[in-house]
Amino acid sequence: MNNQLPPPPAQMMQMITGFWTSCCIYTAAKLNIADHLKDGPQTANQLAESTHSHAPSLHRVLRALSSVGVFKENDQQQYELTPLGNTLQADVPGSMKAMAIAQLGDHFNAWGNLVYSVKTGKISFDNIEGMSVWKYYETHPDEGVNFMKAMSGLTGAVIMNVLPEYDFTAFKTIIDVGGGNGTLLMAVLDKAPNAKGIVFDKEYVVAETKKILAQKGYTNRCETAAGSFFDFIPANADAYIMKMVLHDWNDEQSLQILKNCNKAMKQGSKLLVLESVIPEGNEPHPGKFMDINMLAMTGGMERTEKEFASLFAKAGLKLSRVIHTHTPLFSIVEAIKE
Repeated sequence: MNNQLPPPPAQMMQMITGFWTSCCIYTAAKLNIADHLKDGPQTANQLAESTHSHAPSLHRVLRALSSVGVFKENDQQQYELTPLGNTLQADVPGSMKAMAIAQLGDHFNAWGNLVYSVKTGKISFDNIEGMSVWKYYETHPDEGVNFMKAMSGLTGAVIMNVLPEYDFTAFKTIIDVGGGNGTLLMAVLDKAPNAKGIVFDKEYVVAETKKILAQKGYTNRCETAAGSFFDFIPANADAYIMKMVLHDWNDEQSLQILKNCNKAMKQGSKLLVLESVIPEGNEPHPGKFMDINMLAMTGGMERTEKEFASLFAKAGLKLSRVIHTHTPLFSIVEAIKE
């Protein structure tokens, strides 16, 4: 077998046209193809009928996606799910369906305007939409709900790949800062049966979180608190979790969040930041491109271990260790208040 790489022009062509694959995935996600296939294989004609699509065109998209393993065409000209395709179902652990719709929908134009961010240091999304992404989601509720689902999909990846790497049993009180719908904190409490928790987020978020905690039977162990982490963070917990919070903000903004966390922490309290940690050097790492997403979308950034240590020190905290996990998108960056 010839394992030689294609010549550089061919490699570059593959890189340039990578968005072709992404846009086909987006189309499949928007048409709910994986959800239609969960009960068994179907032909392009059957899928076109149920998705109100043009069958020959849909066949071409599914054929292309089958060539990269998202779906599989069998001998009966039916399409069926693969492990990759499974992730485009709506209600599976680690679902990437909402993420596909967000990245190739809400985020797509900002990436197309990336040169603006590089030339000015400003946020491409704000320049395109005339508002921050957070304001956009407040004023576009359907897209906002989808983005929350996208974050829940990443939470599923954290629960599967990150939480097994850390022992939470020593903590009595755990606060999830920017904790959203509480999914992550409920999973943490399952690993720490003697602990109680608080989901801290904005009022409109935790109003829904309260309902979810009640539905899941966690009201005796988990409560909510409302507010902005730029103003304050609830005090006196043993552990504070921040999943994909700091990377949304620049160093000045992140420092404000961390200073508020320091004020809230007791001596010996720990802060667990769940984010990508960028390695030094040229090795491939998905966080290096997640970092560009932050550049274009929020003005935030992914950070190296040294950058985390420096940021923590300015906030009066000490980086104690970095635990790398089974997914390079998330490491556990542990800081302590001495």
